[in-house]
Amino acid sequence: MVSTGAVWNEVRRRRPDLAAQLLQPLATDRRGEVPPGQLPYFNIPVLNWYEGQLSGIYHRSYITSAQRFDDAPRLSAAQTEALDLFDALCNDPAFHFLMTLQRGDIQLVHNHALLHDRTAFTDWPEPERRRHLLRLWLAPLDARPLPPVYAQRYGSVTPGARGGVQPKNGRLVAPLTADGGTVG
Repeated sequence: MVSTGAVWNEVRRRRPDLAAQLLQPLATDRRGEVPPGQLPYFNIPVLNWYEGQLSGIYHRSYITSAQRFDDAPRLSAAQTEALDLFDALCNDPAFHFLMTLQRGDIQLVHNHALLHDRTAFTDWPEPERRRHLLRLWLAPLDARPLPPVYAQRYGSVTPGARGGVQPKNGRLVAPLTADGGTVG
């Protein structure tokens, strides 16, 4: 995990000429989660200042894969350099911290203030020992305001009504076991 604000501040300190690139919209692949009538990518900045708060949405691989679409805006050399610096800082141990979740652990992360990723792991062959990760999307009524451009990603930026990513069949499922089954 890494603080969006800490990385932003370091980009500004090291390369103020590149900082503005992170505030400009970049084509970002929807990876098949395309709402009706929308493009297969959205144009959104890595970082956004809105109502005094810095928020981030960053998936470098999604930005890179959006380049496969003929009509997606091409990344400039300056944008690529800014993303490379952003990646380097996010992966710098001086800025991030690693954690190993154990069985029964719960991790709560503010998706726009902290960037997070998972490292590689080897799962157990036995179903009862397999990794089982559930994600919960919280959208409280008193949530911090998100920039309007985020509506491209979430459908709504209204606190308490942020849409998230909806399953294609409209049915939300939270399997109780790693193999997708239920207990009992």
